[in-house]
Amino acid sequence: MNRYLFLFSIFLNSVGFAHEIRPAFLQILQSDSSGSYEASFRQPQIAGRFLGLTLSTNCQQESISSVVNTSALTETFELDCGSQSLNEIEIVGLDRTMIDTLVRIITFNEEGENNSTILITGDEPRISLSSENFGLPVYLSIGFEHLLNGYDHILFVLMLLYLIHRPLDIIKIVTIFTVAHSITLALSVFDIIKISQAPVEAVIAGSIVLLAYENLRSTKSIKLQYLGFVALTFGLLHGLGFAGALTEIGLPQSSQLSALFLFNLGLELGQLTIIVVFLIVAMAIRIKRNRLLFYAPVYLSGGIASYWFFERSWQIMSPLIY
Repeated sequence: MNRYLFLFSIFLNSVGFAHEIRPAFLQILQSDSSGSYEASFRQPQIAGRFLGLTLSTNCQQESISSVVNTSALTETFELDCGSQSLNEIEIVGLDRTMIDTLVRIITFNEEGENNSTILITGDEPRISLSSENFGLPVYLSIGFEHLLNGYDHILFVLMLLYLIHRPLDIIKIVTIFTVAHSITLALSVFDIIKISQAPVEAVIAGSIVLLAYENLRSTKSIKLQYLGFVALTFGLLHGLGFAGALTEIGLPQSSQLSALFLFNLGLELGQLTIIVVFLIVAMAIRIKRNRLLFYAPVYLSGGIASYWFFERSWQIMSPLIY
């Protein structure tokens, strides 16, 4: 029965998403003082297709260019606001998606460059710039949502928790994992290290498979004293995975460290949310003493991660074969 549950989980995931959902990104740069702007709008490709999002403002809009690659569609526009200022932005179609749009607006005045960061959500796809006060905390929200949409990271943390039984050990291992992915996240975002995302994502999927297999073994091969090393090693890899999305949207030049700190803090808040929910659910299941229900997430996670591993490995190898 366990074998069939494992195979079914692979089939179930074949119609799902294999990668985290990354936000769209809009940058608006003031060209001159006469109300002219250049807008660059990048929307991600999800499950092999684009979302059909379009940009709408209170200004006249003219398309300049459109560039498509395997991960995103980037469109560039010229905005002519005439005598009025840019005060309304709408991402048409955002309300029917699962993603947000990070907006960076760069203007110039007598004091120099003015950099504003805004987060547009599906609940409110149209915003008025004149009535809101936006700032850096949007990176906190982006980090939190990125963690909750980073399914491979969630599954890894869950598989890690299955190997730990004492509260003090949970704090210790999770802290090691957090410090590790925070280090590589910062190093990657600031271009100190550069590693292709494709092999990193494949290895992350493989790490989930290994932990799922370890959880199903009757005799554990990973002792508690070595679990810290496992958390450290794979935490470094997960940090590189997180860096992919943050590198795409970038950090504001005037406050890079603050934005990175808030993004990382959002990741940790999301991670703590997952851990608390898991511990509550696991405690409830243990009370009922249902072993099959308790280990069902392990089989499911192993099956999903196996599909991801083969899919991501194939994406790496297929260009070499054909």
